[in-house]
Amino acid sequence: MFNDSLWIQKVDHRVSTALILFLLLLLLGNGQRRRGFFLRALGSLAAMCAASWAMRFIIDEKLPSVFAQGMGYSHYICVMSLMYLTCYLFCYHADTGSLVYSDLMALTIYKLAWNGFKVLGSGVLITDIPEVWSHYSPMGAIVSYAVYGTVCALTYLLMRNFLKPPLPEMPCRPMVFVAVGFIGCQMILEFCGHVFTADNQALFLYYFCALMYTATNYMMLLAIAQMTRYRQDNADMQSFINNKMQYYQMSRDGITSLQVKCHDLKHQIAAIRSKADKENFDRYLDRLEDSIIEYGTVVECGNETINIVLTEKNILCSTRGVKFSYIIDGTLFDFMSEMEIYSLFGNALDNALEGCSKVADPARRVISLKASTRGEMVVLHVENFFDEELTIVNGMPVTTKDGTGHGFGLRSIQQVAEKYGGVASVQAEDHLFKLTVLMNPAQGQQS
Repeated sequence: MFNDSLWIQKVDHRVSTALILFLLLLLLGNGQRRRGFFLRALGSLAAMCAASWAMRFIIDEKLPSVFAQGMGYSHYICVMSLMYLTCYLFCYHADTGSLVYSDLMALTIYKLAWNGFKVLGSGVLITDIPEVWSHYSPMGAIVSYAVYGTVCALTYLLMRNFLKPPLPEMPCRPMVFVAVGFIGCQMILEFCGHVFTADNQALFLYYFCALMYTATNYMMLLAIAQMTRYRQDNADMQSFINNKMQYYQMSRDGITSLQVKCHDLKHQIAAIRSKADKENFDRYLDRLEDSIIEYGTVVECGNETINIVLTEKNILCSTRGVKFSYIIDGTLFDFMSEMEIYSLFGNALDNALEGCSKVADPARRVISLKASTRGEMVVLHVENFFDEELTIVNGMPVTTKDGTGHGFGLRSIQQVAEKYGGVASVQAEDHLFKLTVLMNPAQGQQS
C-alpha cells in the first residue's frame, strides 16, 4: 500500500528542492515577465520537479556505494542550478549578470533553509530531547516545509529591505566567476556531507558549518549587489554632473556673445531713434529696447561662474513668466570649484524653476535666492512655490520624473554640502518649497 511514509520517501523527498527553488523563482523575479507567464511558470514547475525526481531516483535507487551517492548529490546541486537558470530565463527577460545573480541568491537561500532544517534535526539526535518526528514521517515533512518557508520569507524580506528594488544590473563576467566558485564549493560540500558524516555528532557539526558558510555567502551576495548599485549610481552621478558642466560652459559662451550683440543693438537703436520722427516707430523701438534689456542683462555678483548660472536661469525665468529675485555676494563661494558651483546653483534653480513653472497663479510664480553667512558657515537659501503633490522620503523629495539622471539633482547638492562639512535640507509647507544648504569653507580647505 502506498502510505504516507512511502509517498514522502518516493515523491515528496525527491521534489522538495524543486518546490523551494520554484518558490524562489517567483519571489526573486525581476518583474519583467515574458508573455504567457502563468503557463511558462507551470511548465517551469513541472520541468524542475521532473529533473529533481529523476536525479534523486537515480541517486537513491541506482547508485550502490556511499561514495557514488556523494558524487551524485554533488552533481544534483549543479543540475538544479542549471534548471533554475533555464526556467528563470524562460519566465523573465533578464541580462546575463542579473540572471546569474538571481541563481546564486536562490541557491543560497535554498541551502540556508535546507541546512537550517538539518541543523535542527541533527541537533535533536545528539540530545536527550525526544524525537518529534521519524525519518520520512508526515510530521517531519510538515516541520521541514515550515522551516523552508520561514527561512525563504525572512531572507527575502531582508533582501528587499537592504536592496531597494529594482536590483542593479549586475556585471556579467564577475558574476560568472563568482558562480563557478560558489557552485564548485557547494558541490564539494554536498559530497563531504554524504561521505564523511557517519555519526550524529559529525552530521550536526557538518550542517552547522555548512549553515554558517551559506549565511556568509548570503551576506556577500547582498554586499555585491549593494556595491554594484553604489558604483552605478556614482557613475551616473558623475555623468550627470559632467553633462551639466558642459552645458554651462556652452551657456557661458552663448551669454557672452548675447551680451555683446545686445550691447551693439542698444547703440544702433539709439542712433536710429535720433533720426526717427514718427511716434509709432518710437513705440516699436521702445518695445525692442525693453526686450534687449531683458535678455542683455548679465548678473554681476562677484563670481564669474555664478554669474553665468544666474544669468542663464534669469533668462529662462523671463521666458516662462517666473519672477526671479536674488541677493548674493558671489565671493562667499570662491572656495568652491566651477563644477561644484554648477552643481549647487544649477540643480537648485533647475528644481525651483520646474516646480514654479507649473504653478497656476501667475502671482505665485516666484523664485527667491539668498546667500549669507552664519558664523563660519555659508548659507544658500532658495524658495519657490509649487502646486503638485510632493512626497518627502528621508528628508528629500521623491522625483516624479522618469528616465536616467532624474533625482540626481538634490543628491548632487547633498554631496557638495557634505564635502564642506555641511548639510542640505528641504521643507515643503503650504505649497512653498524651501531648500537650505549650509557649508563650512574651512572644512573644504582641510580635505
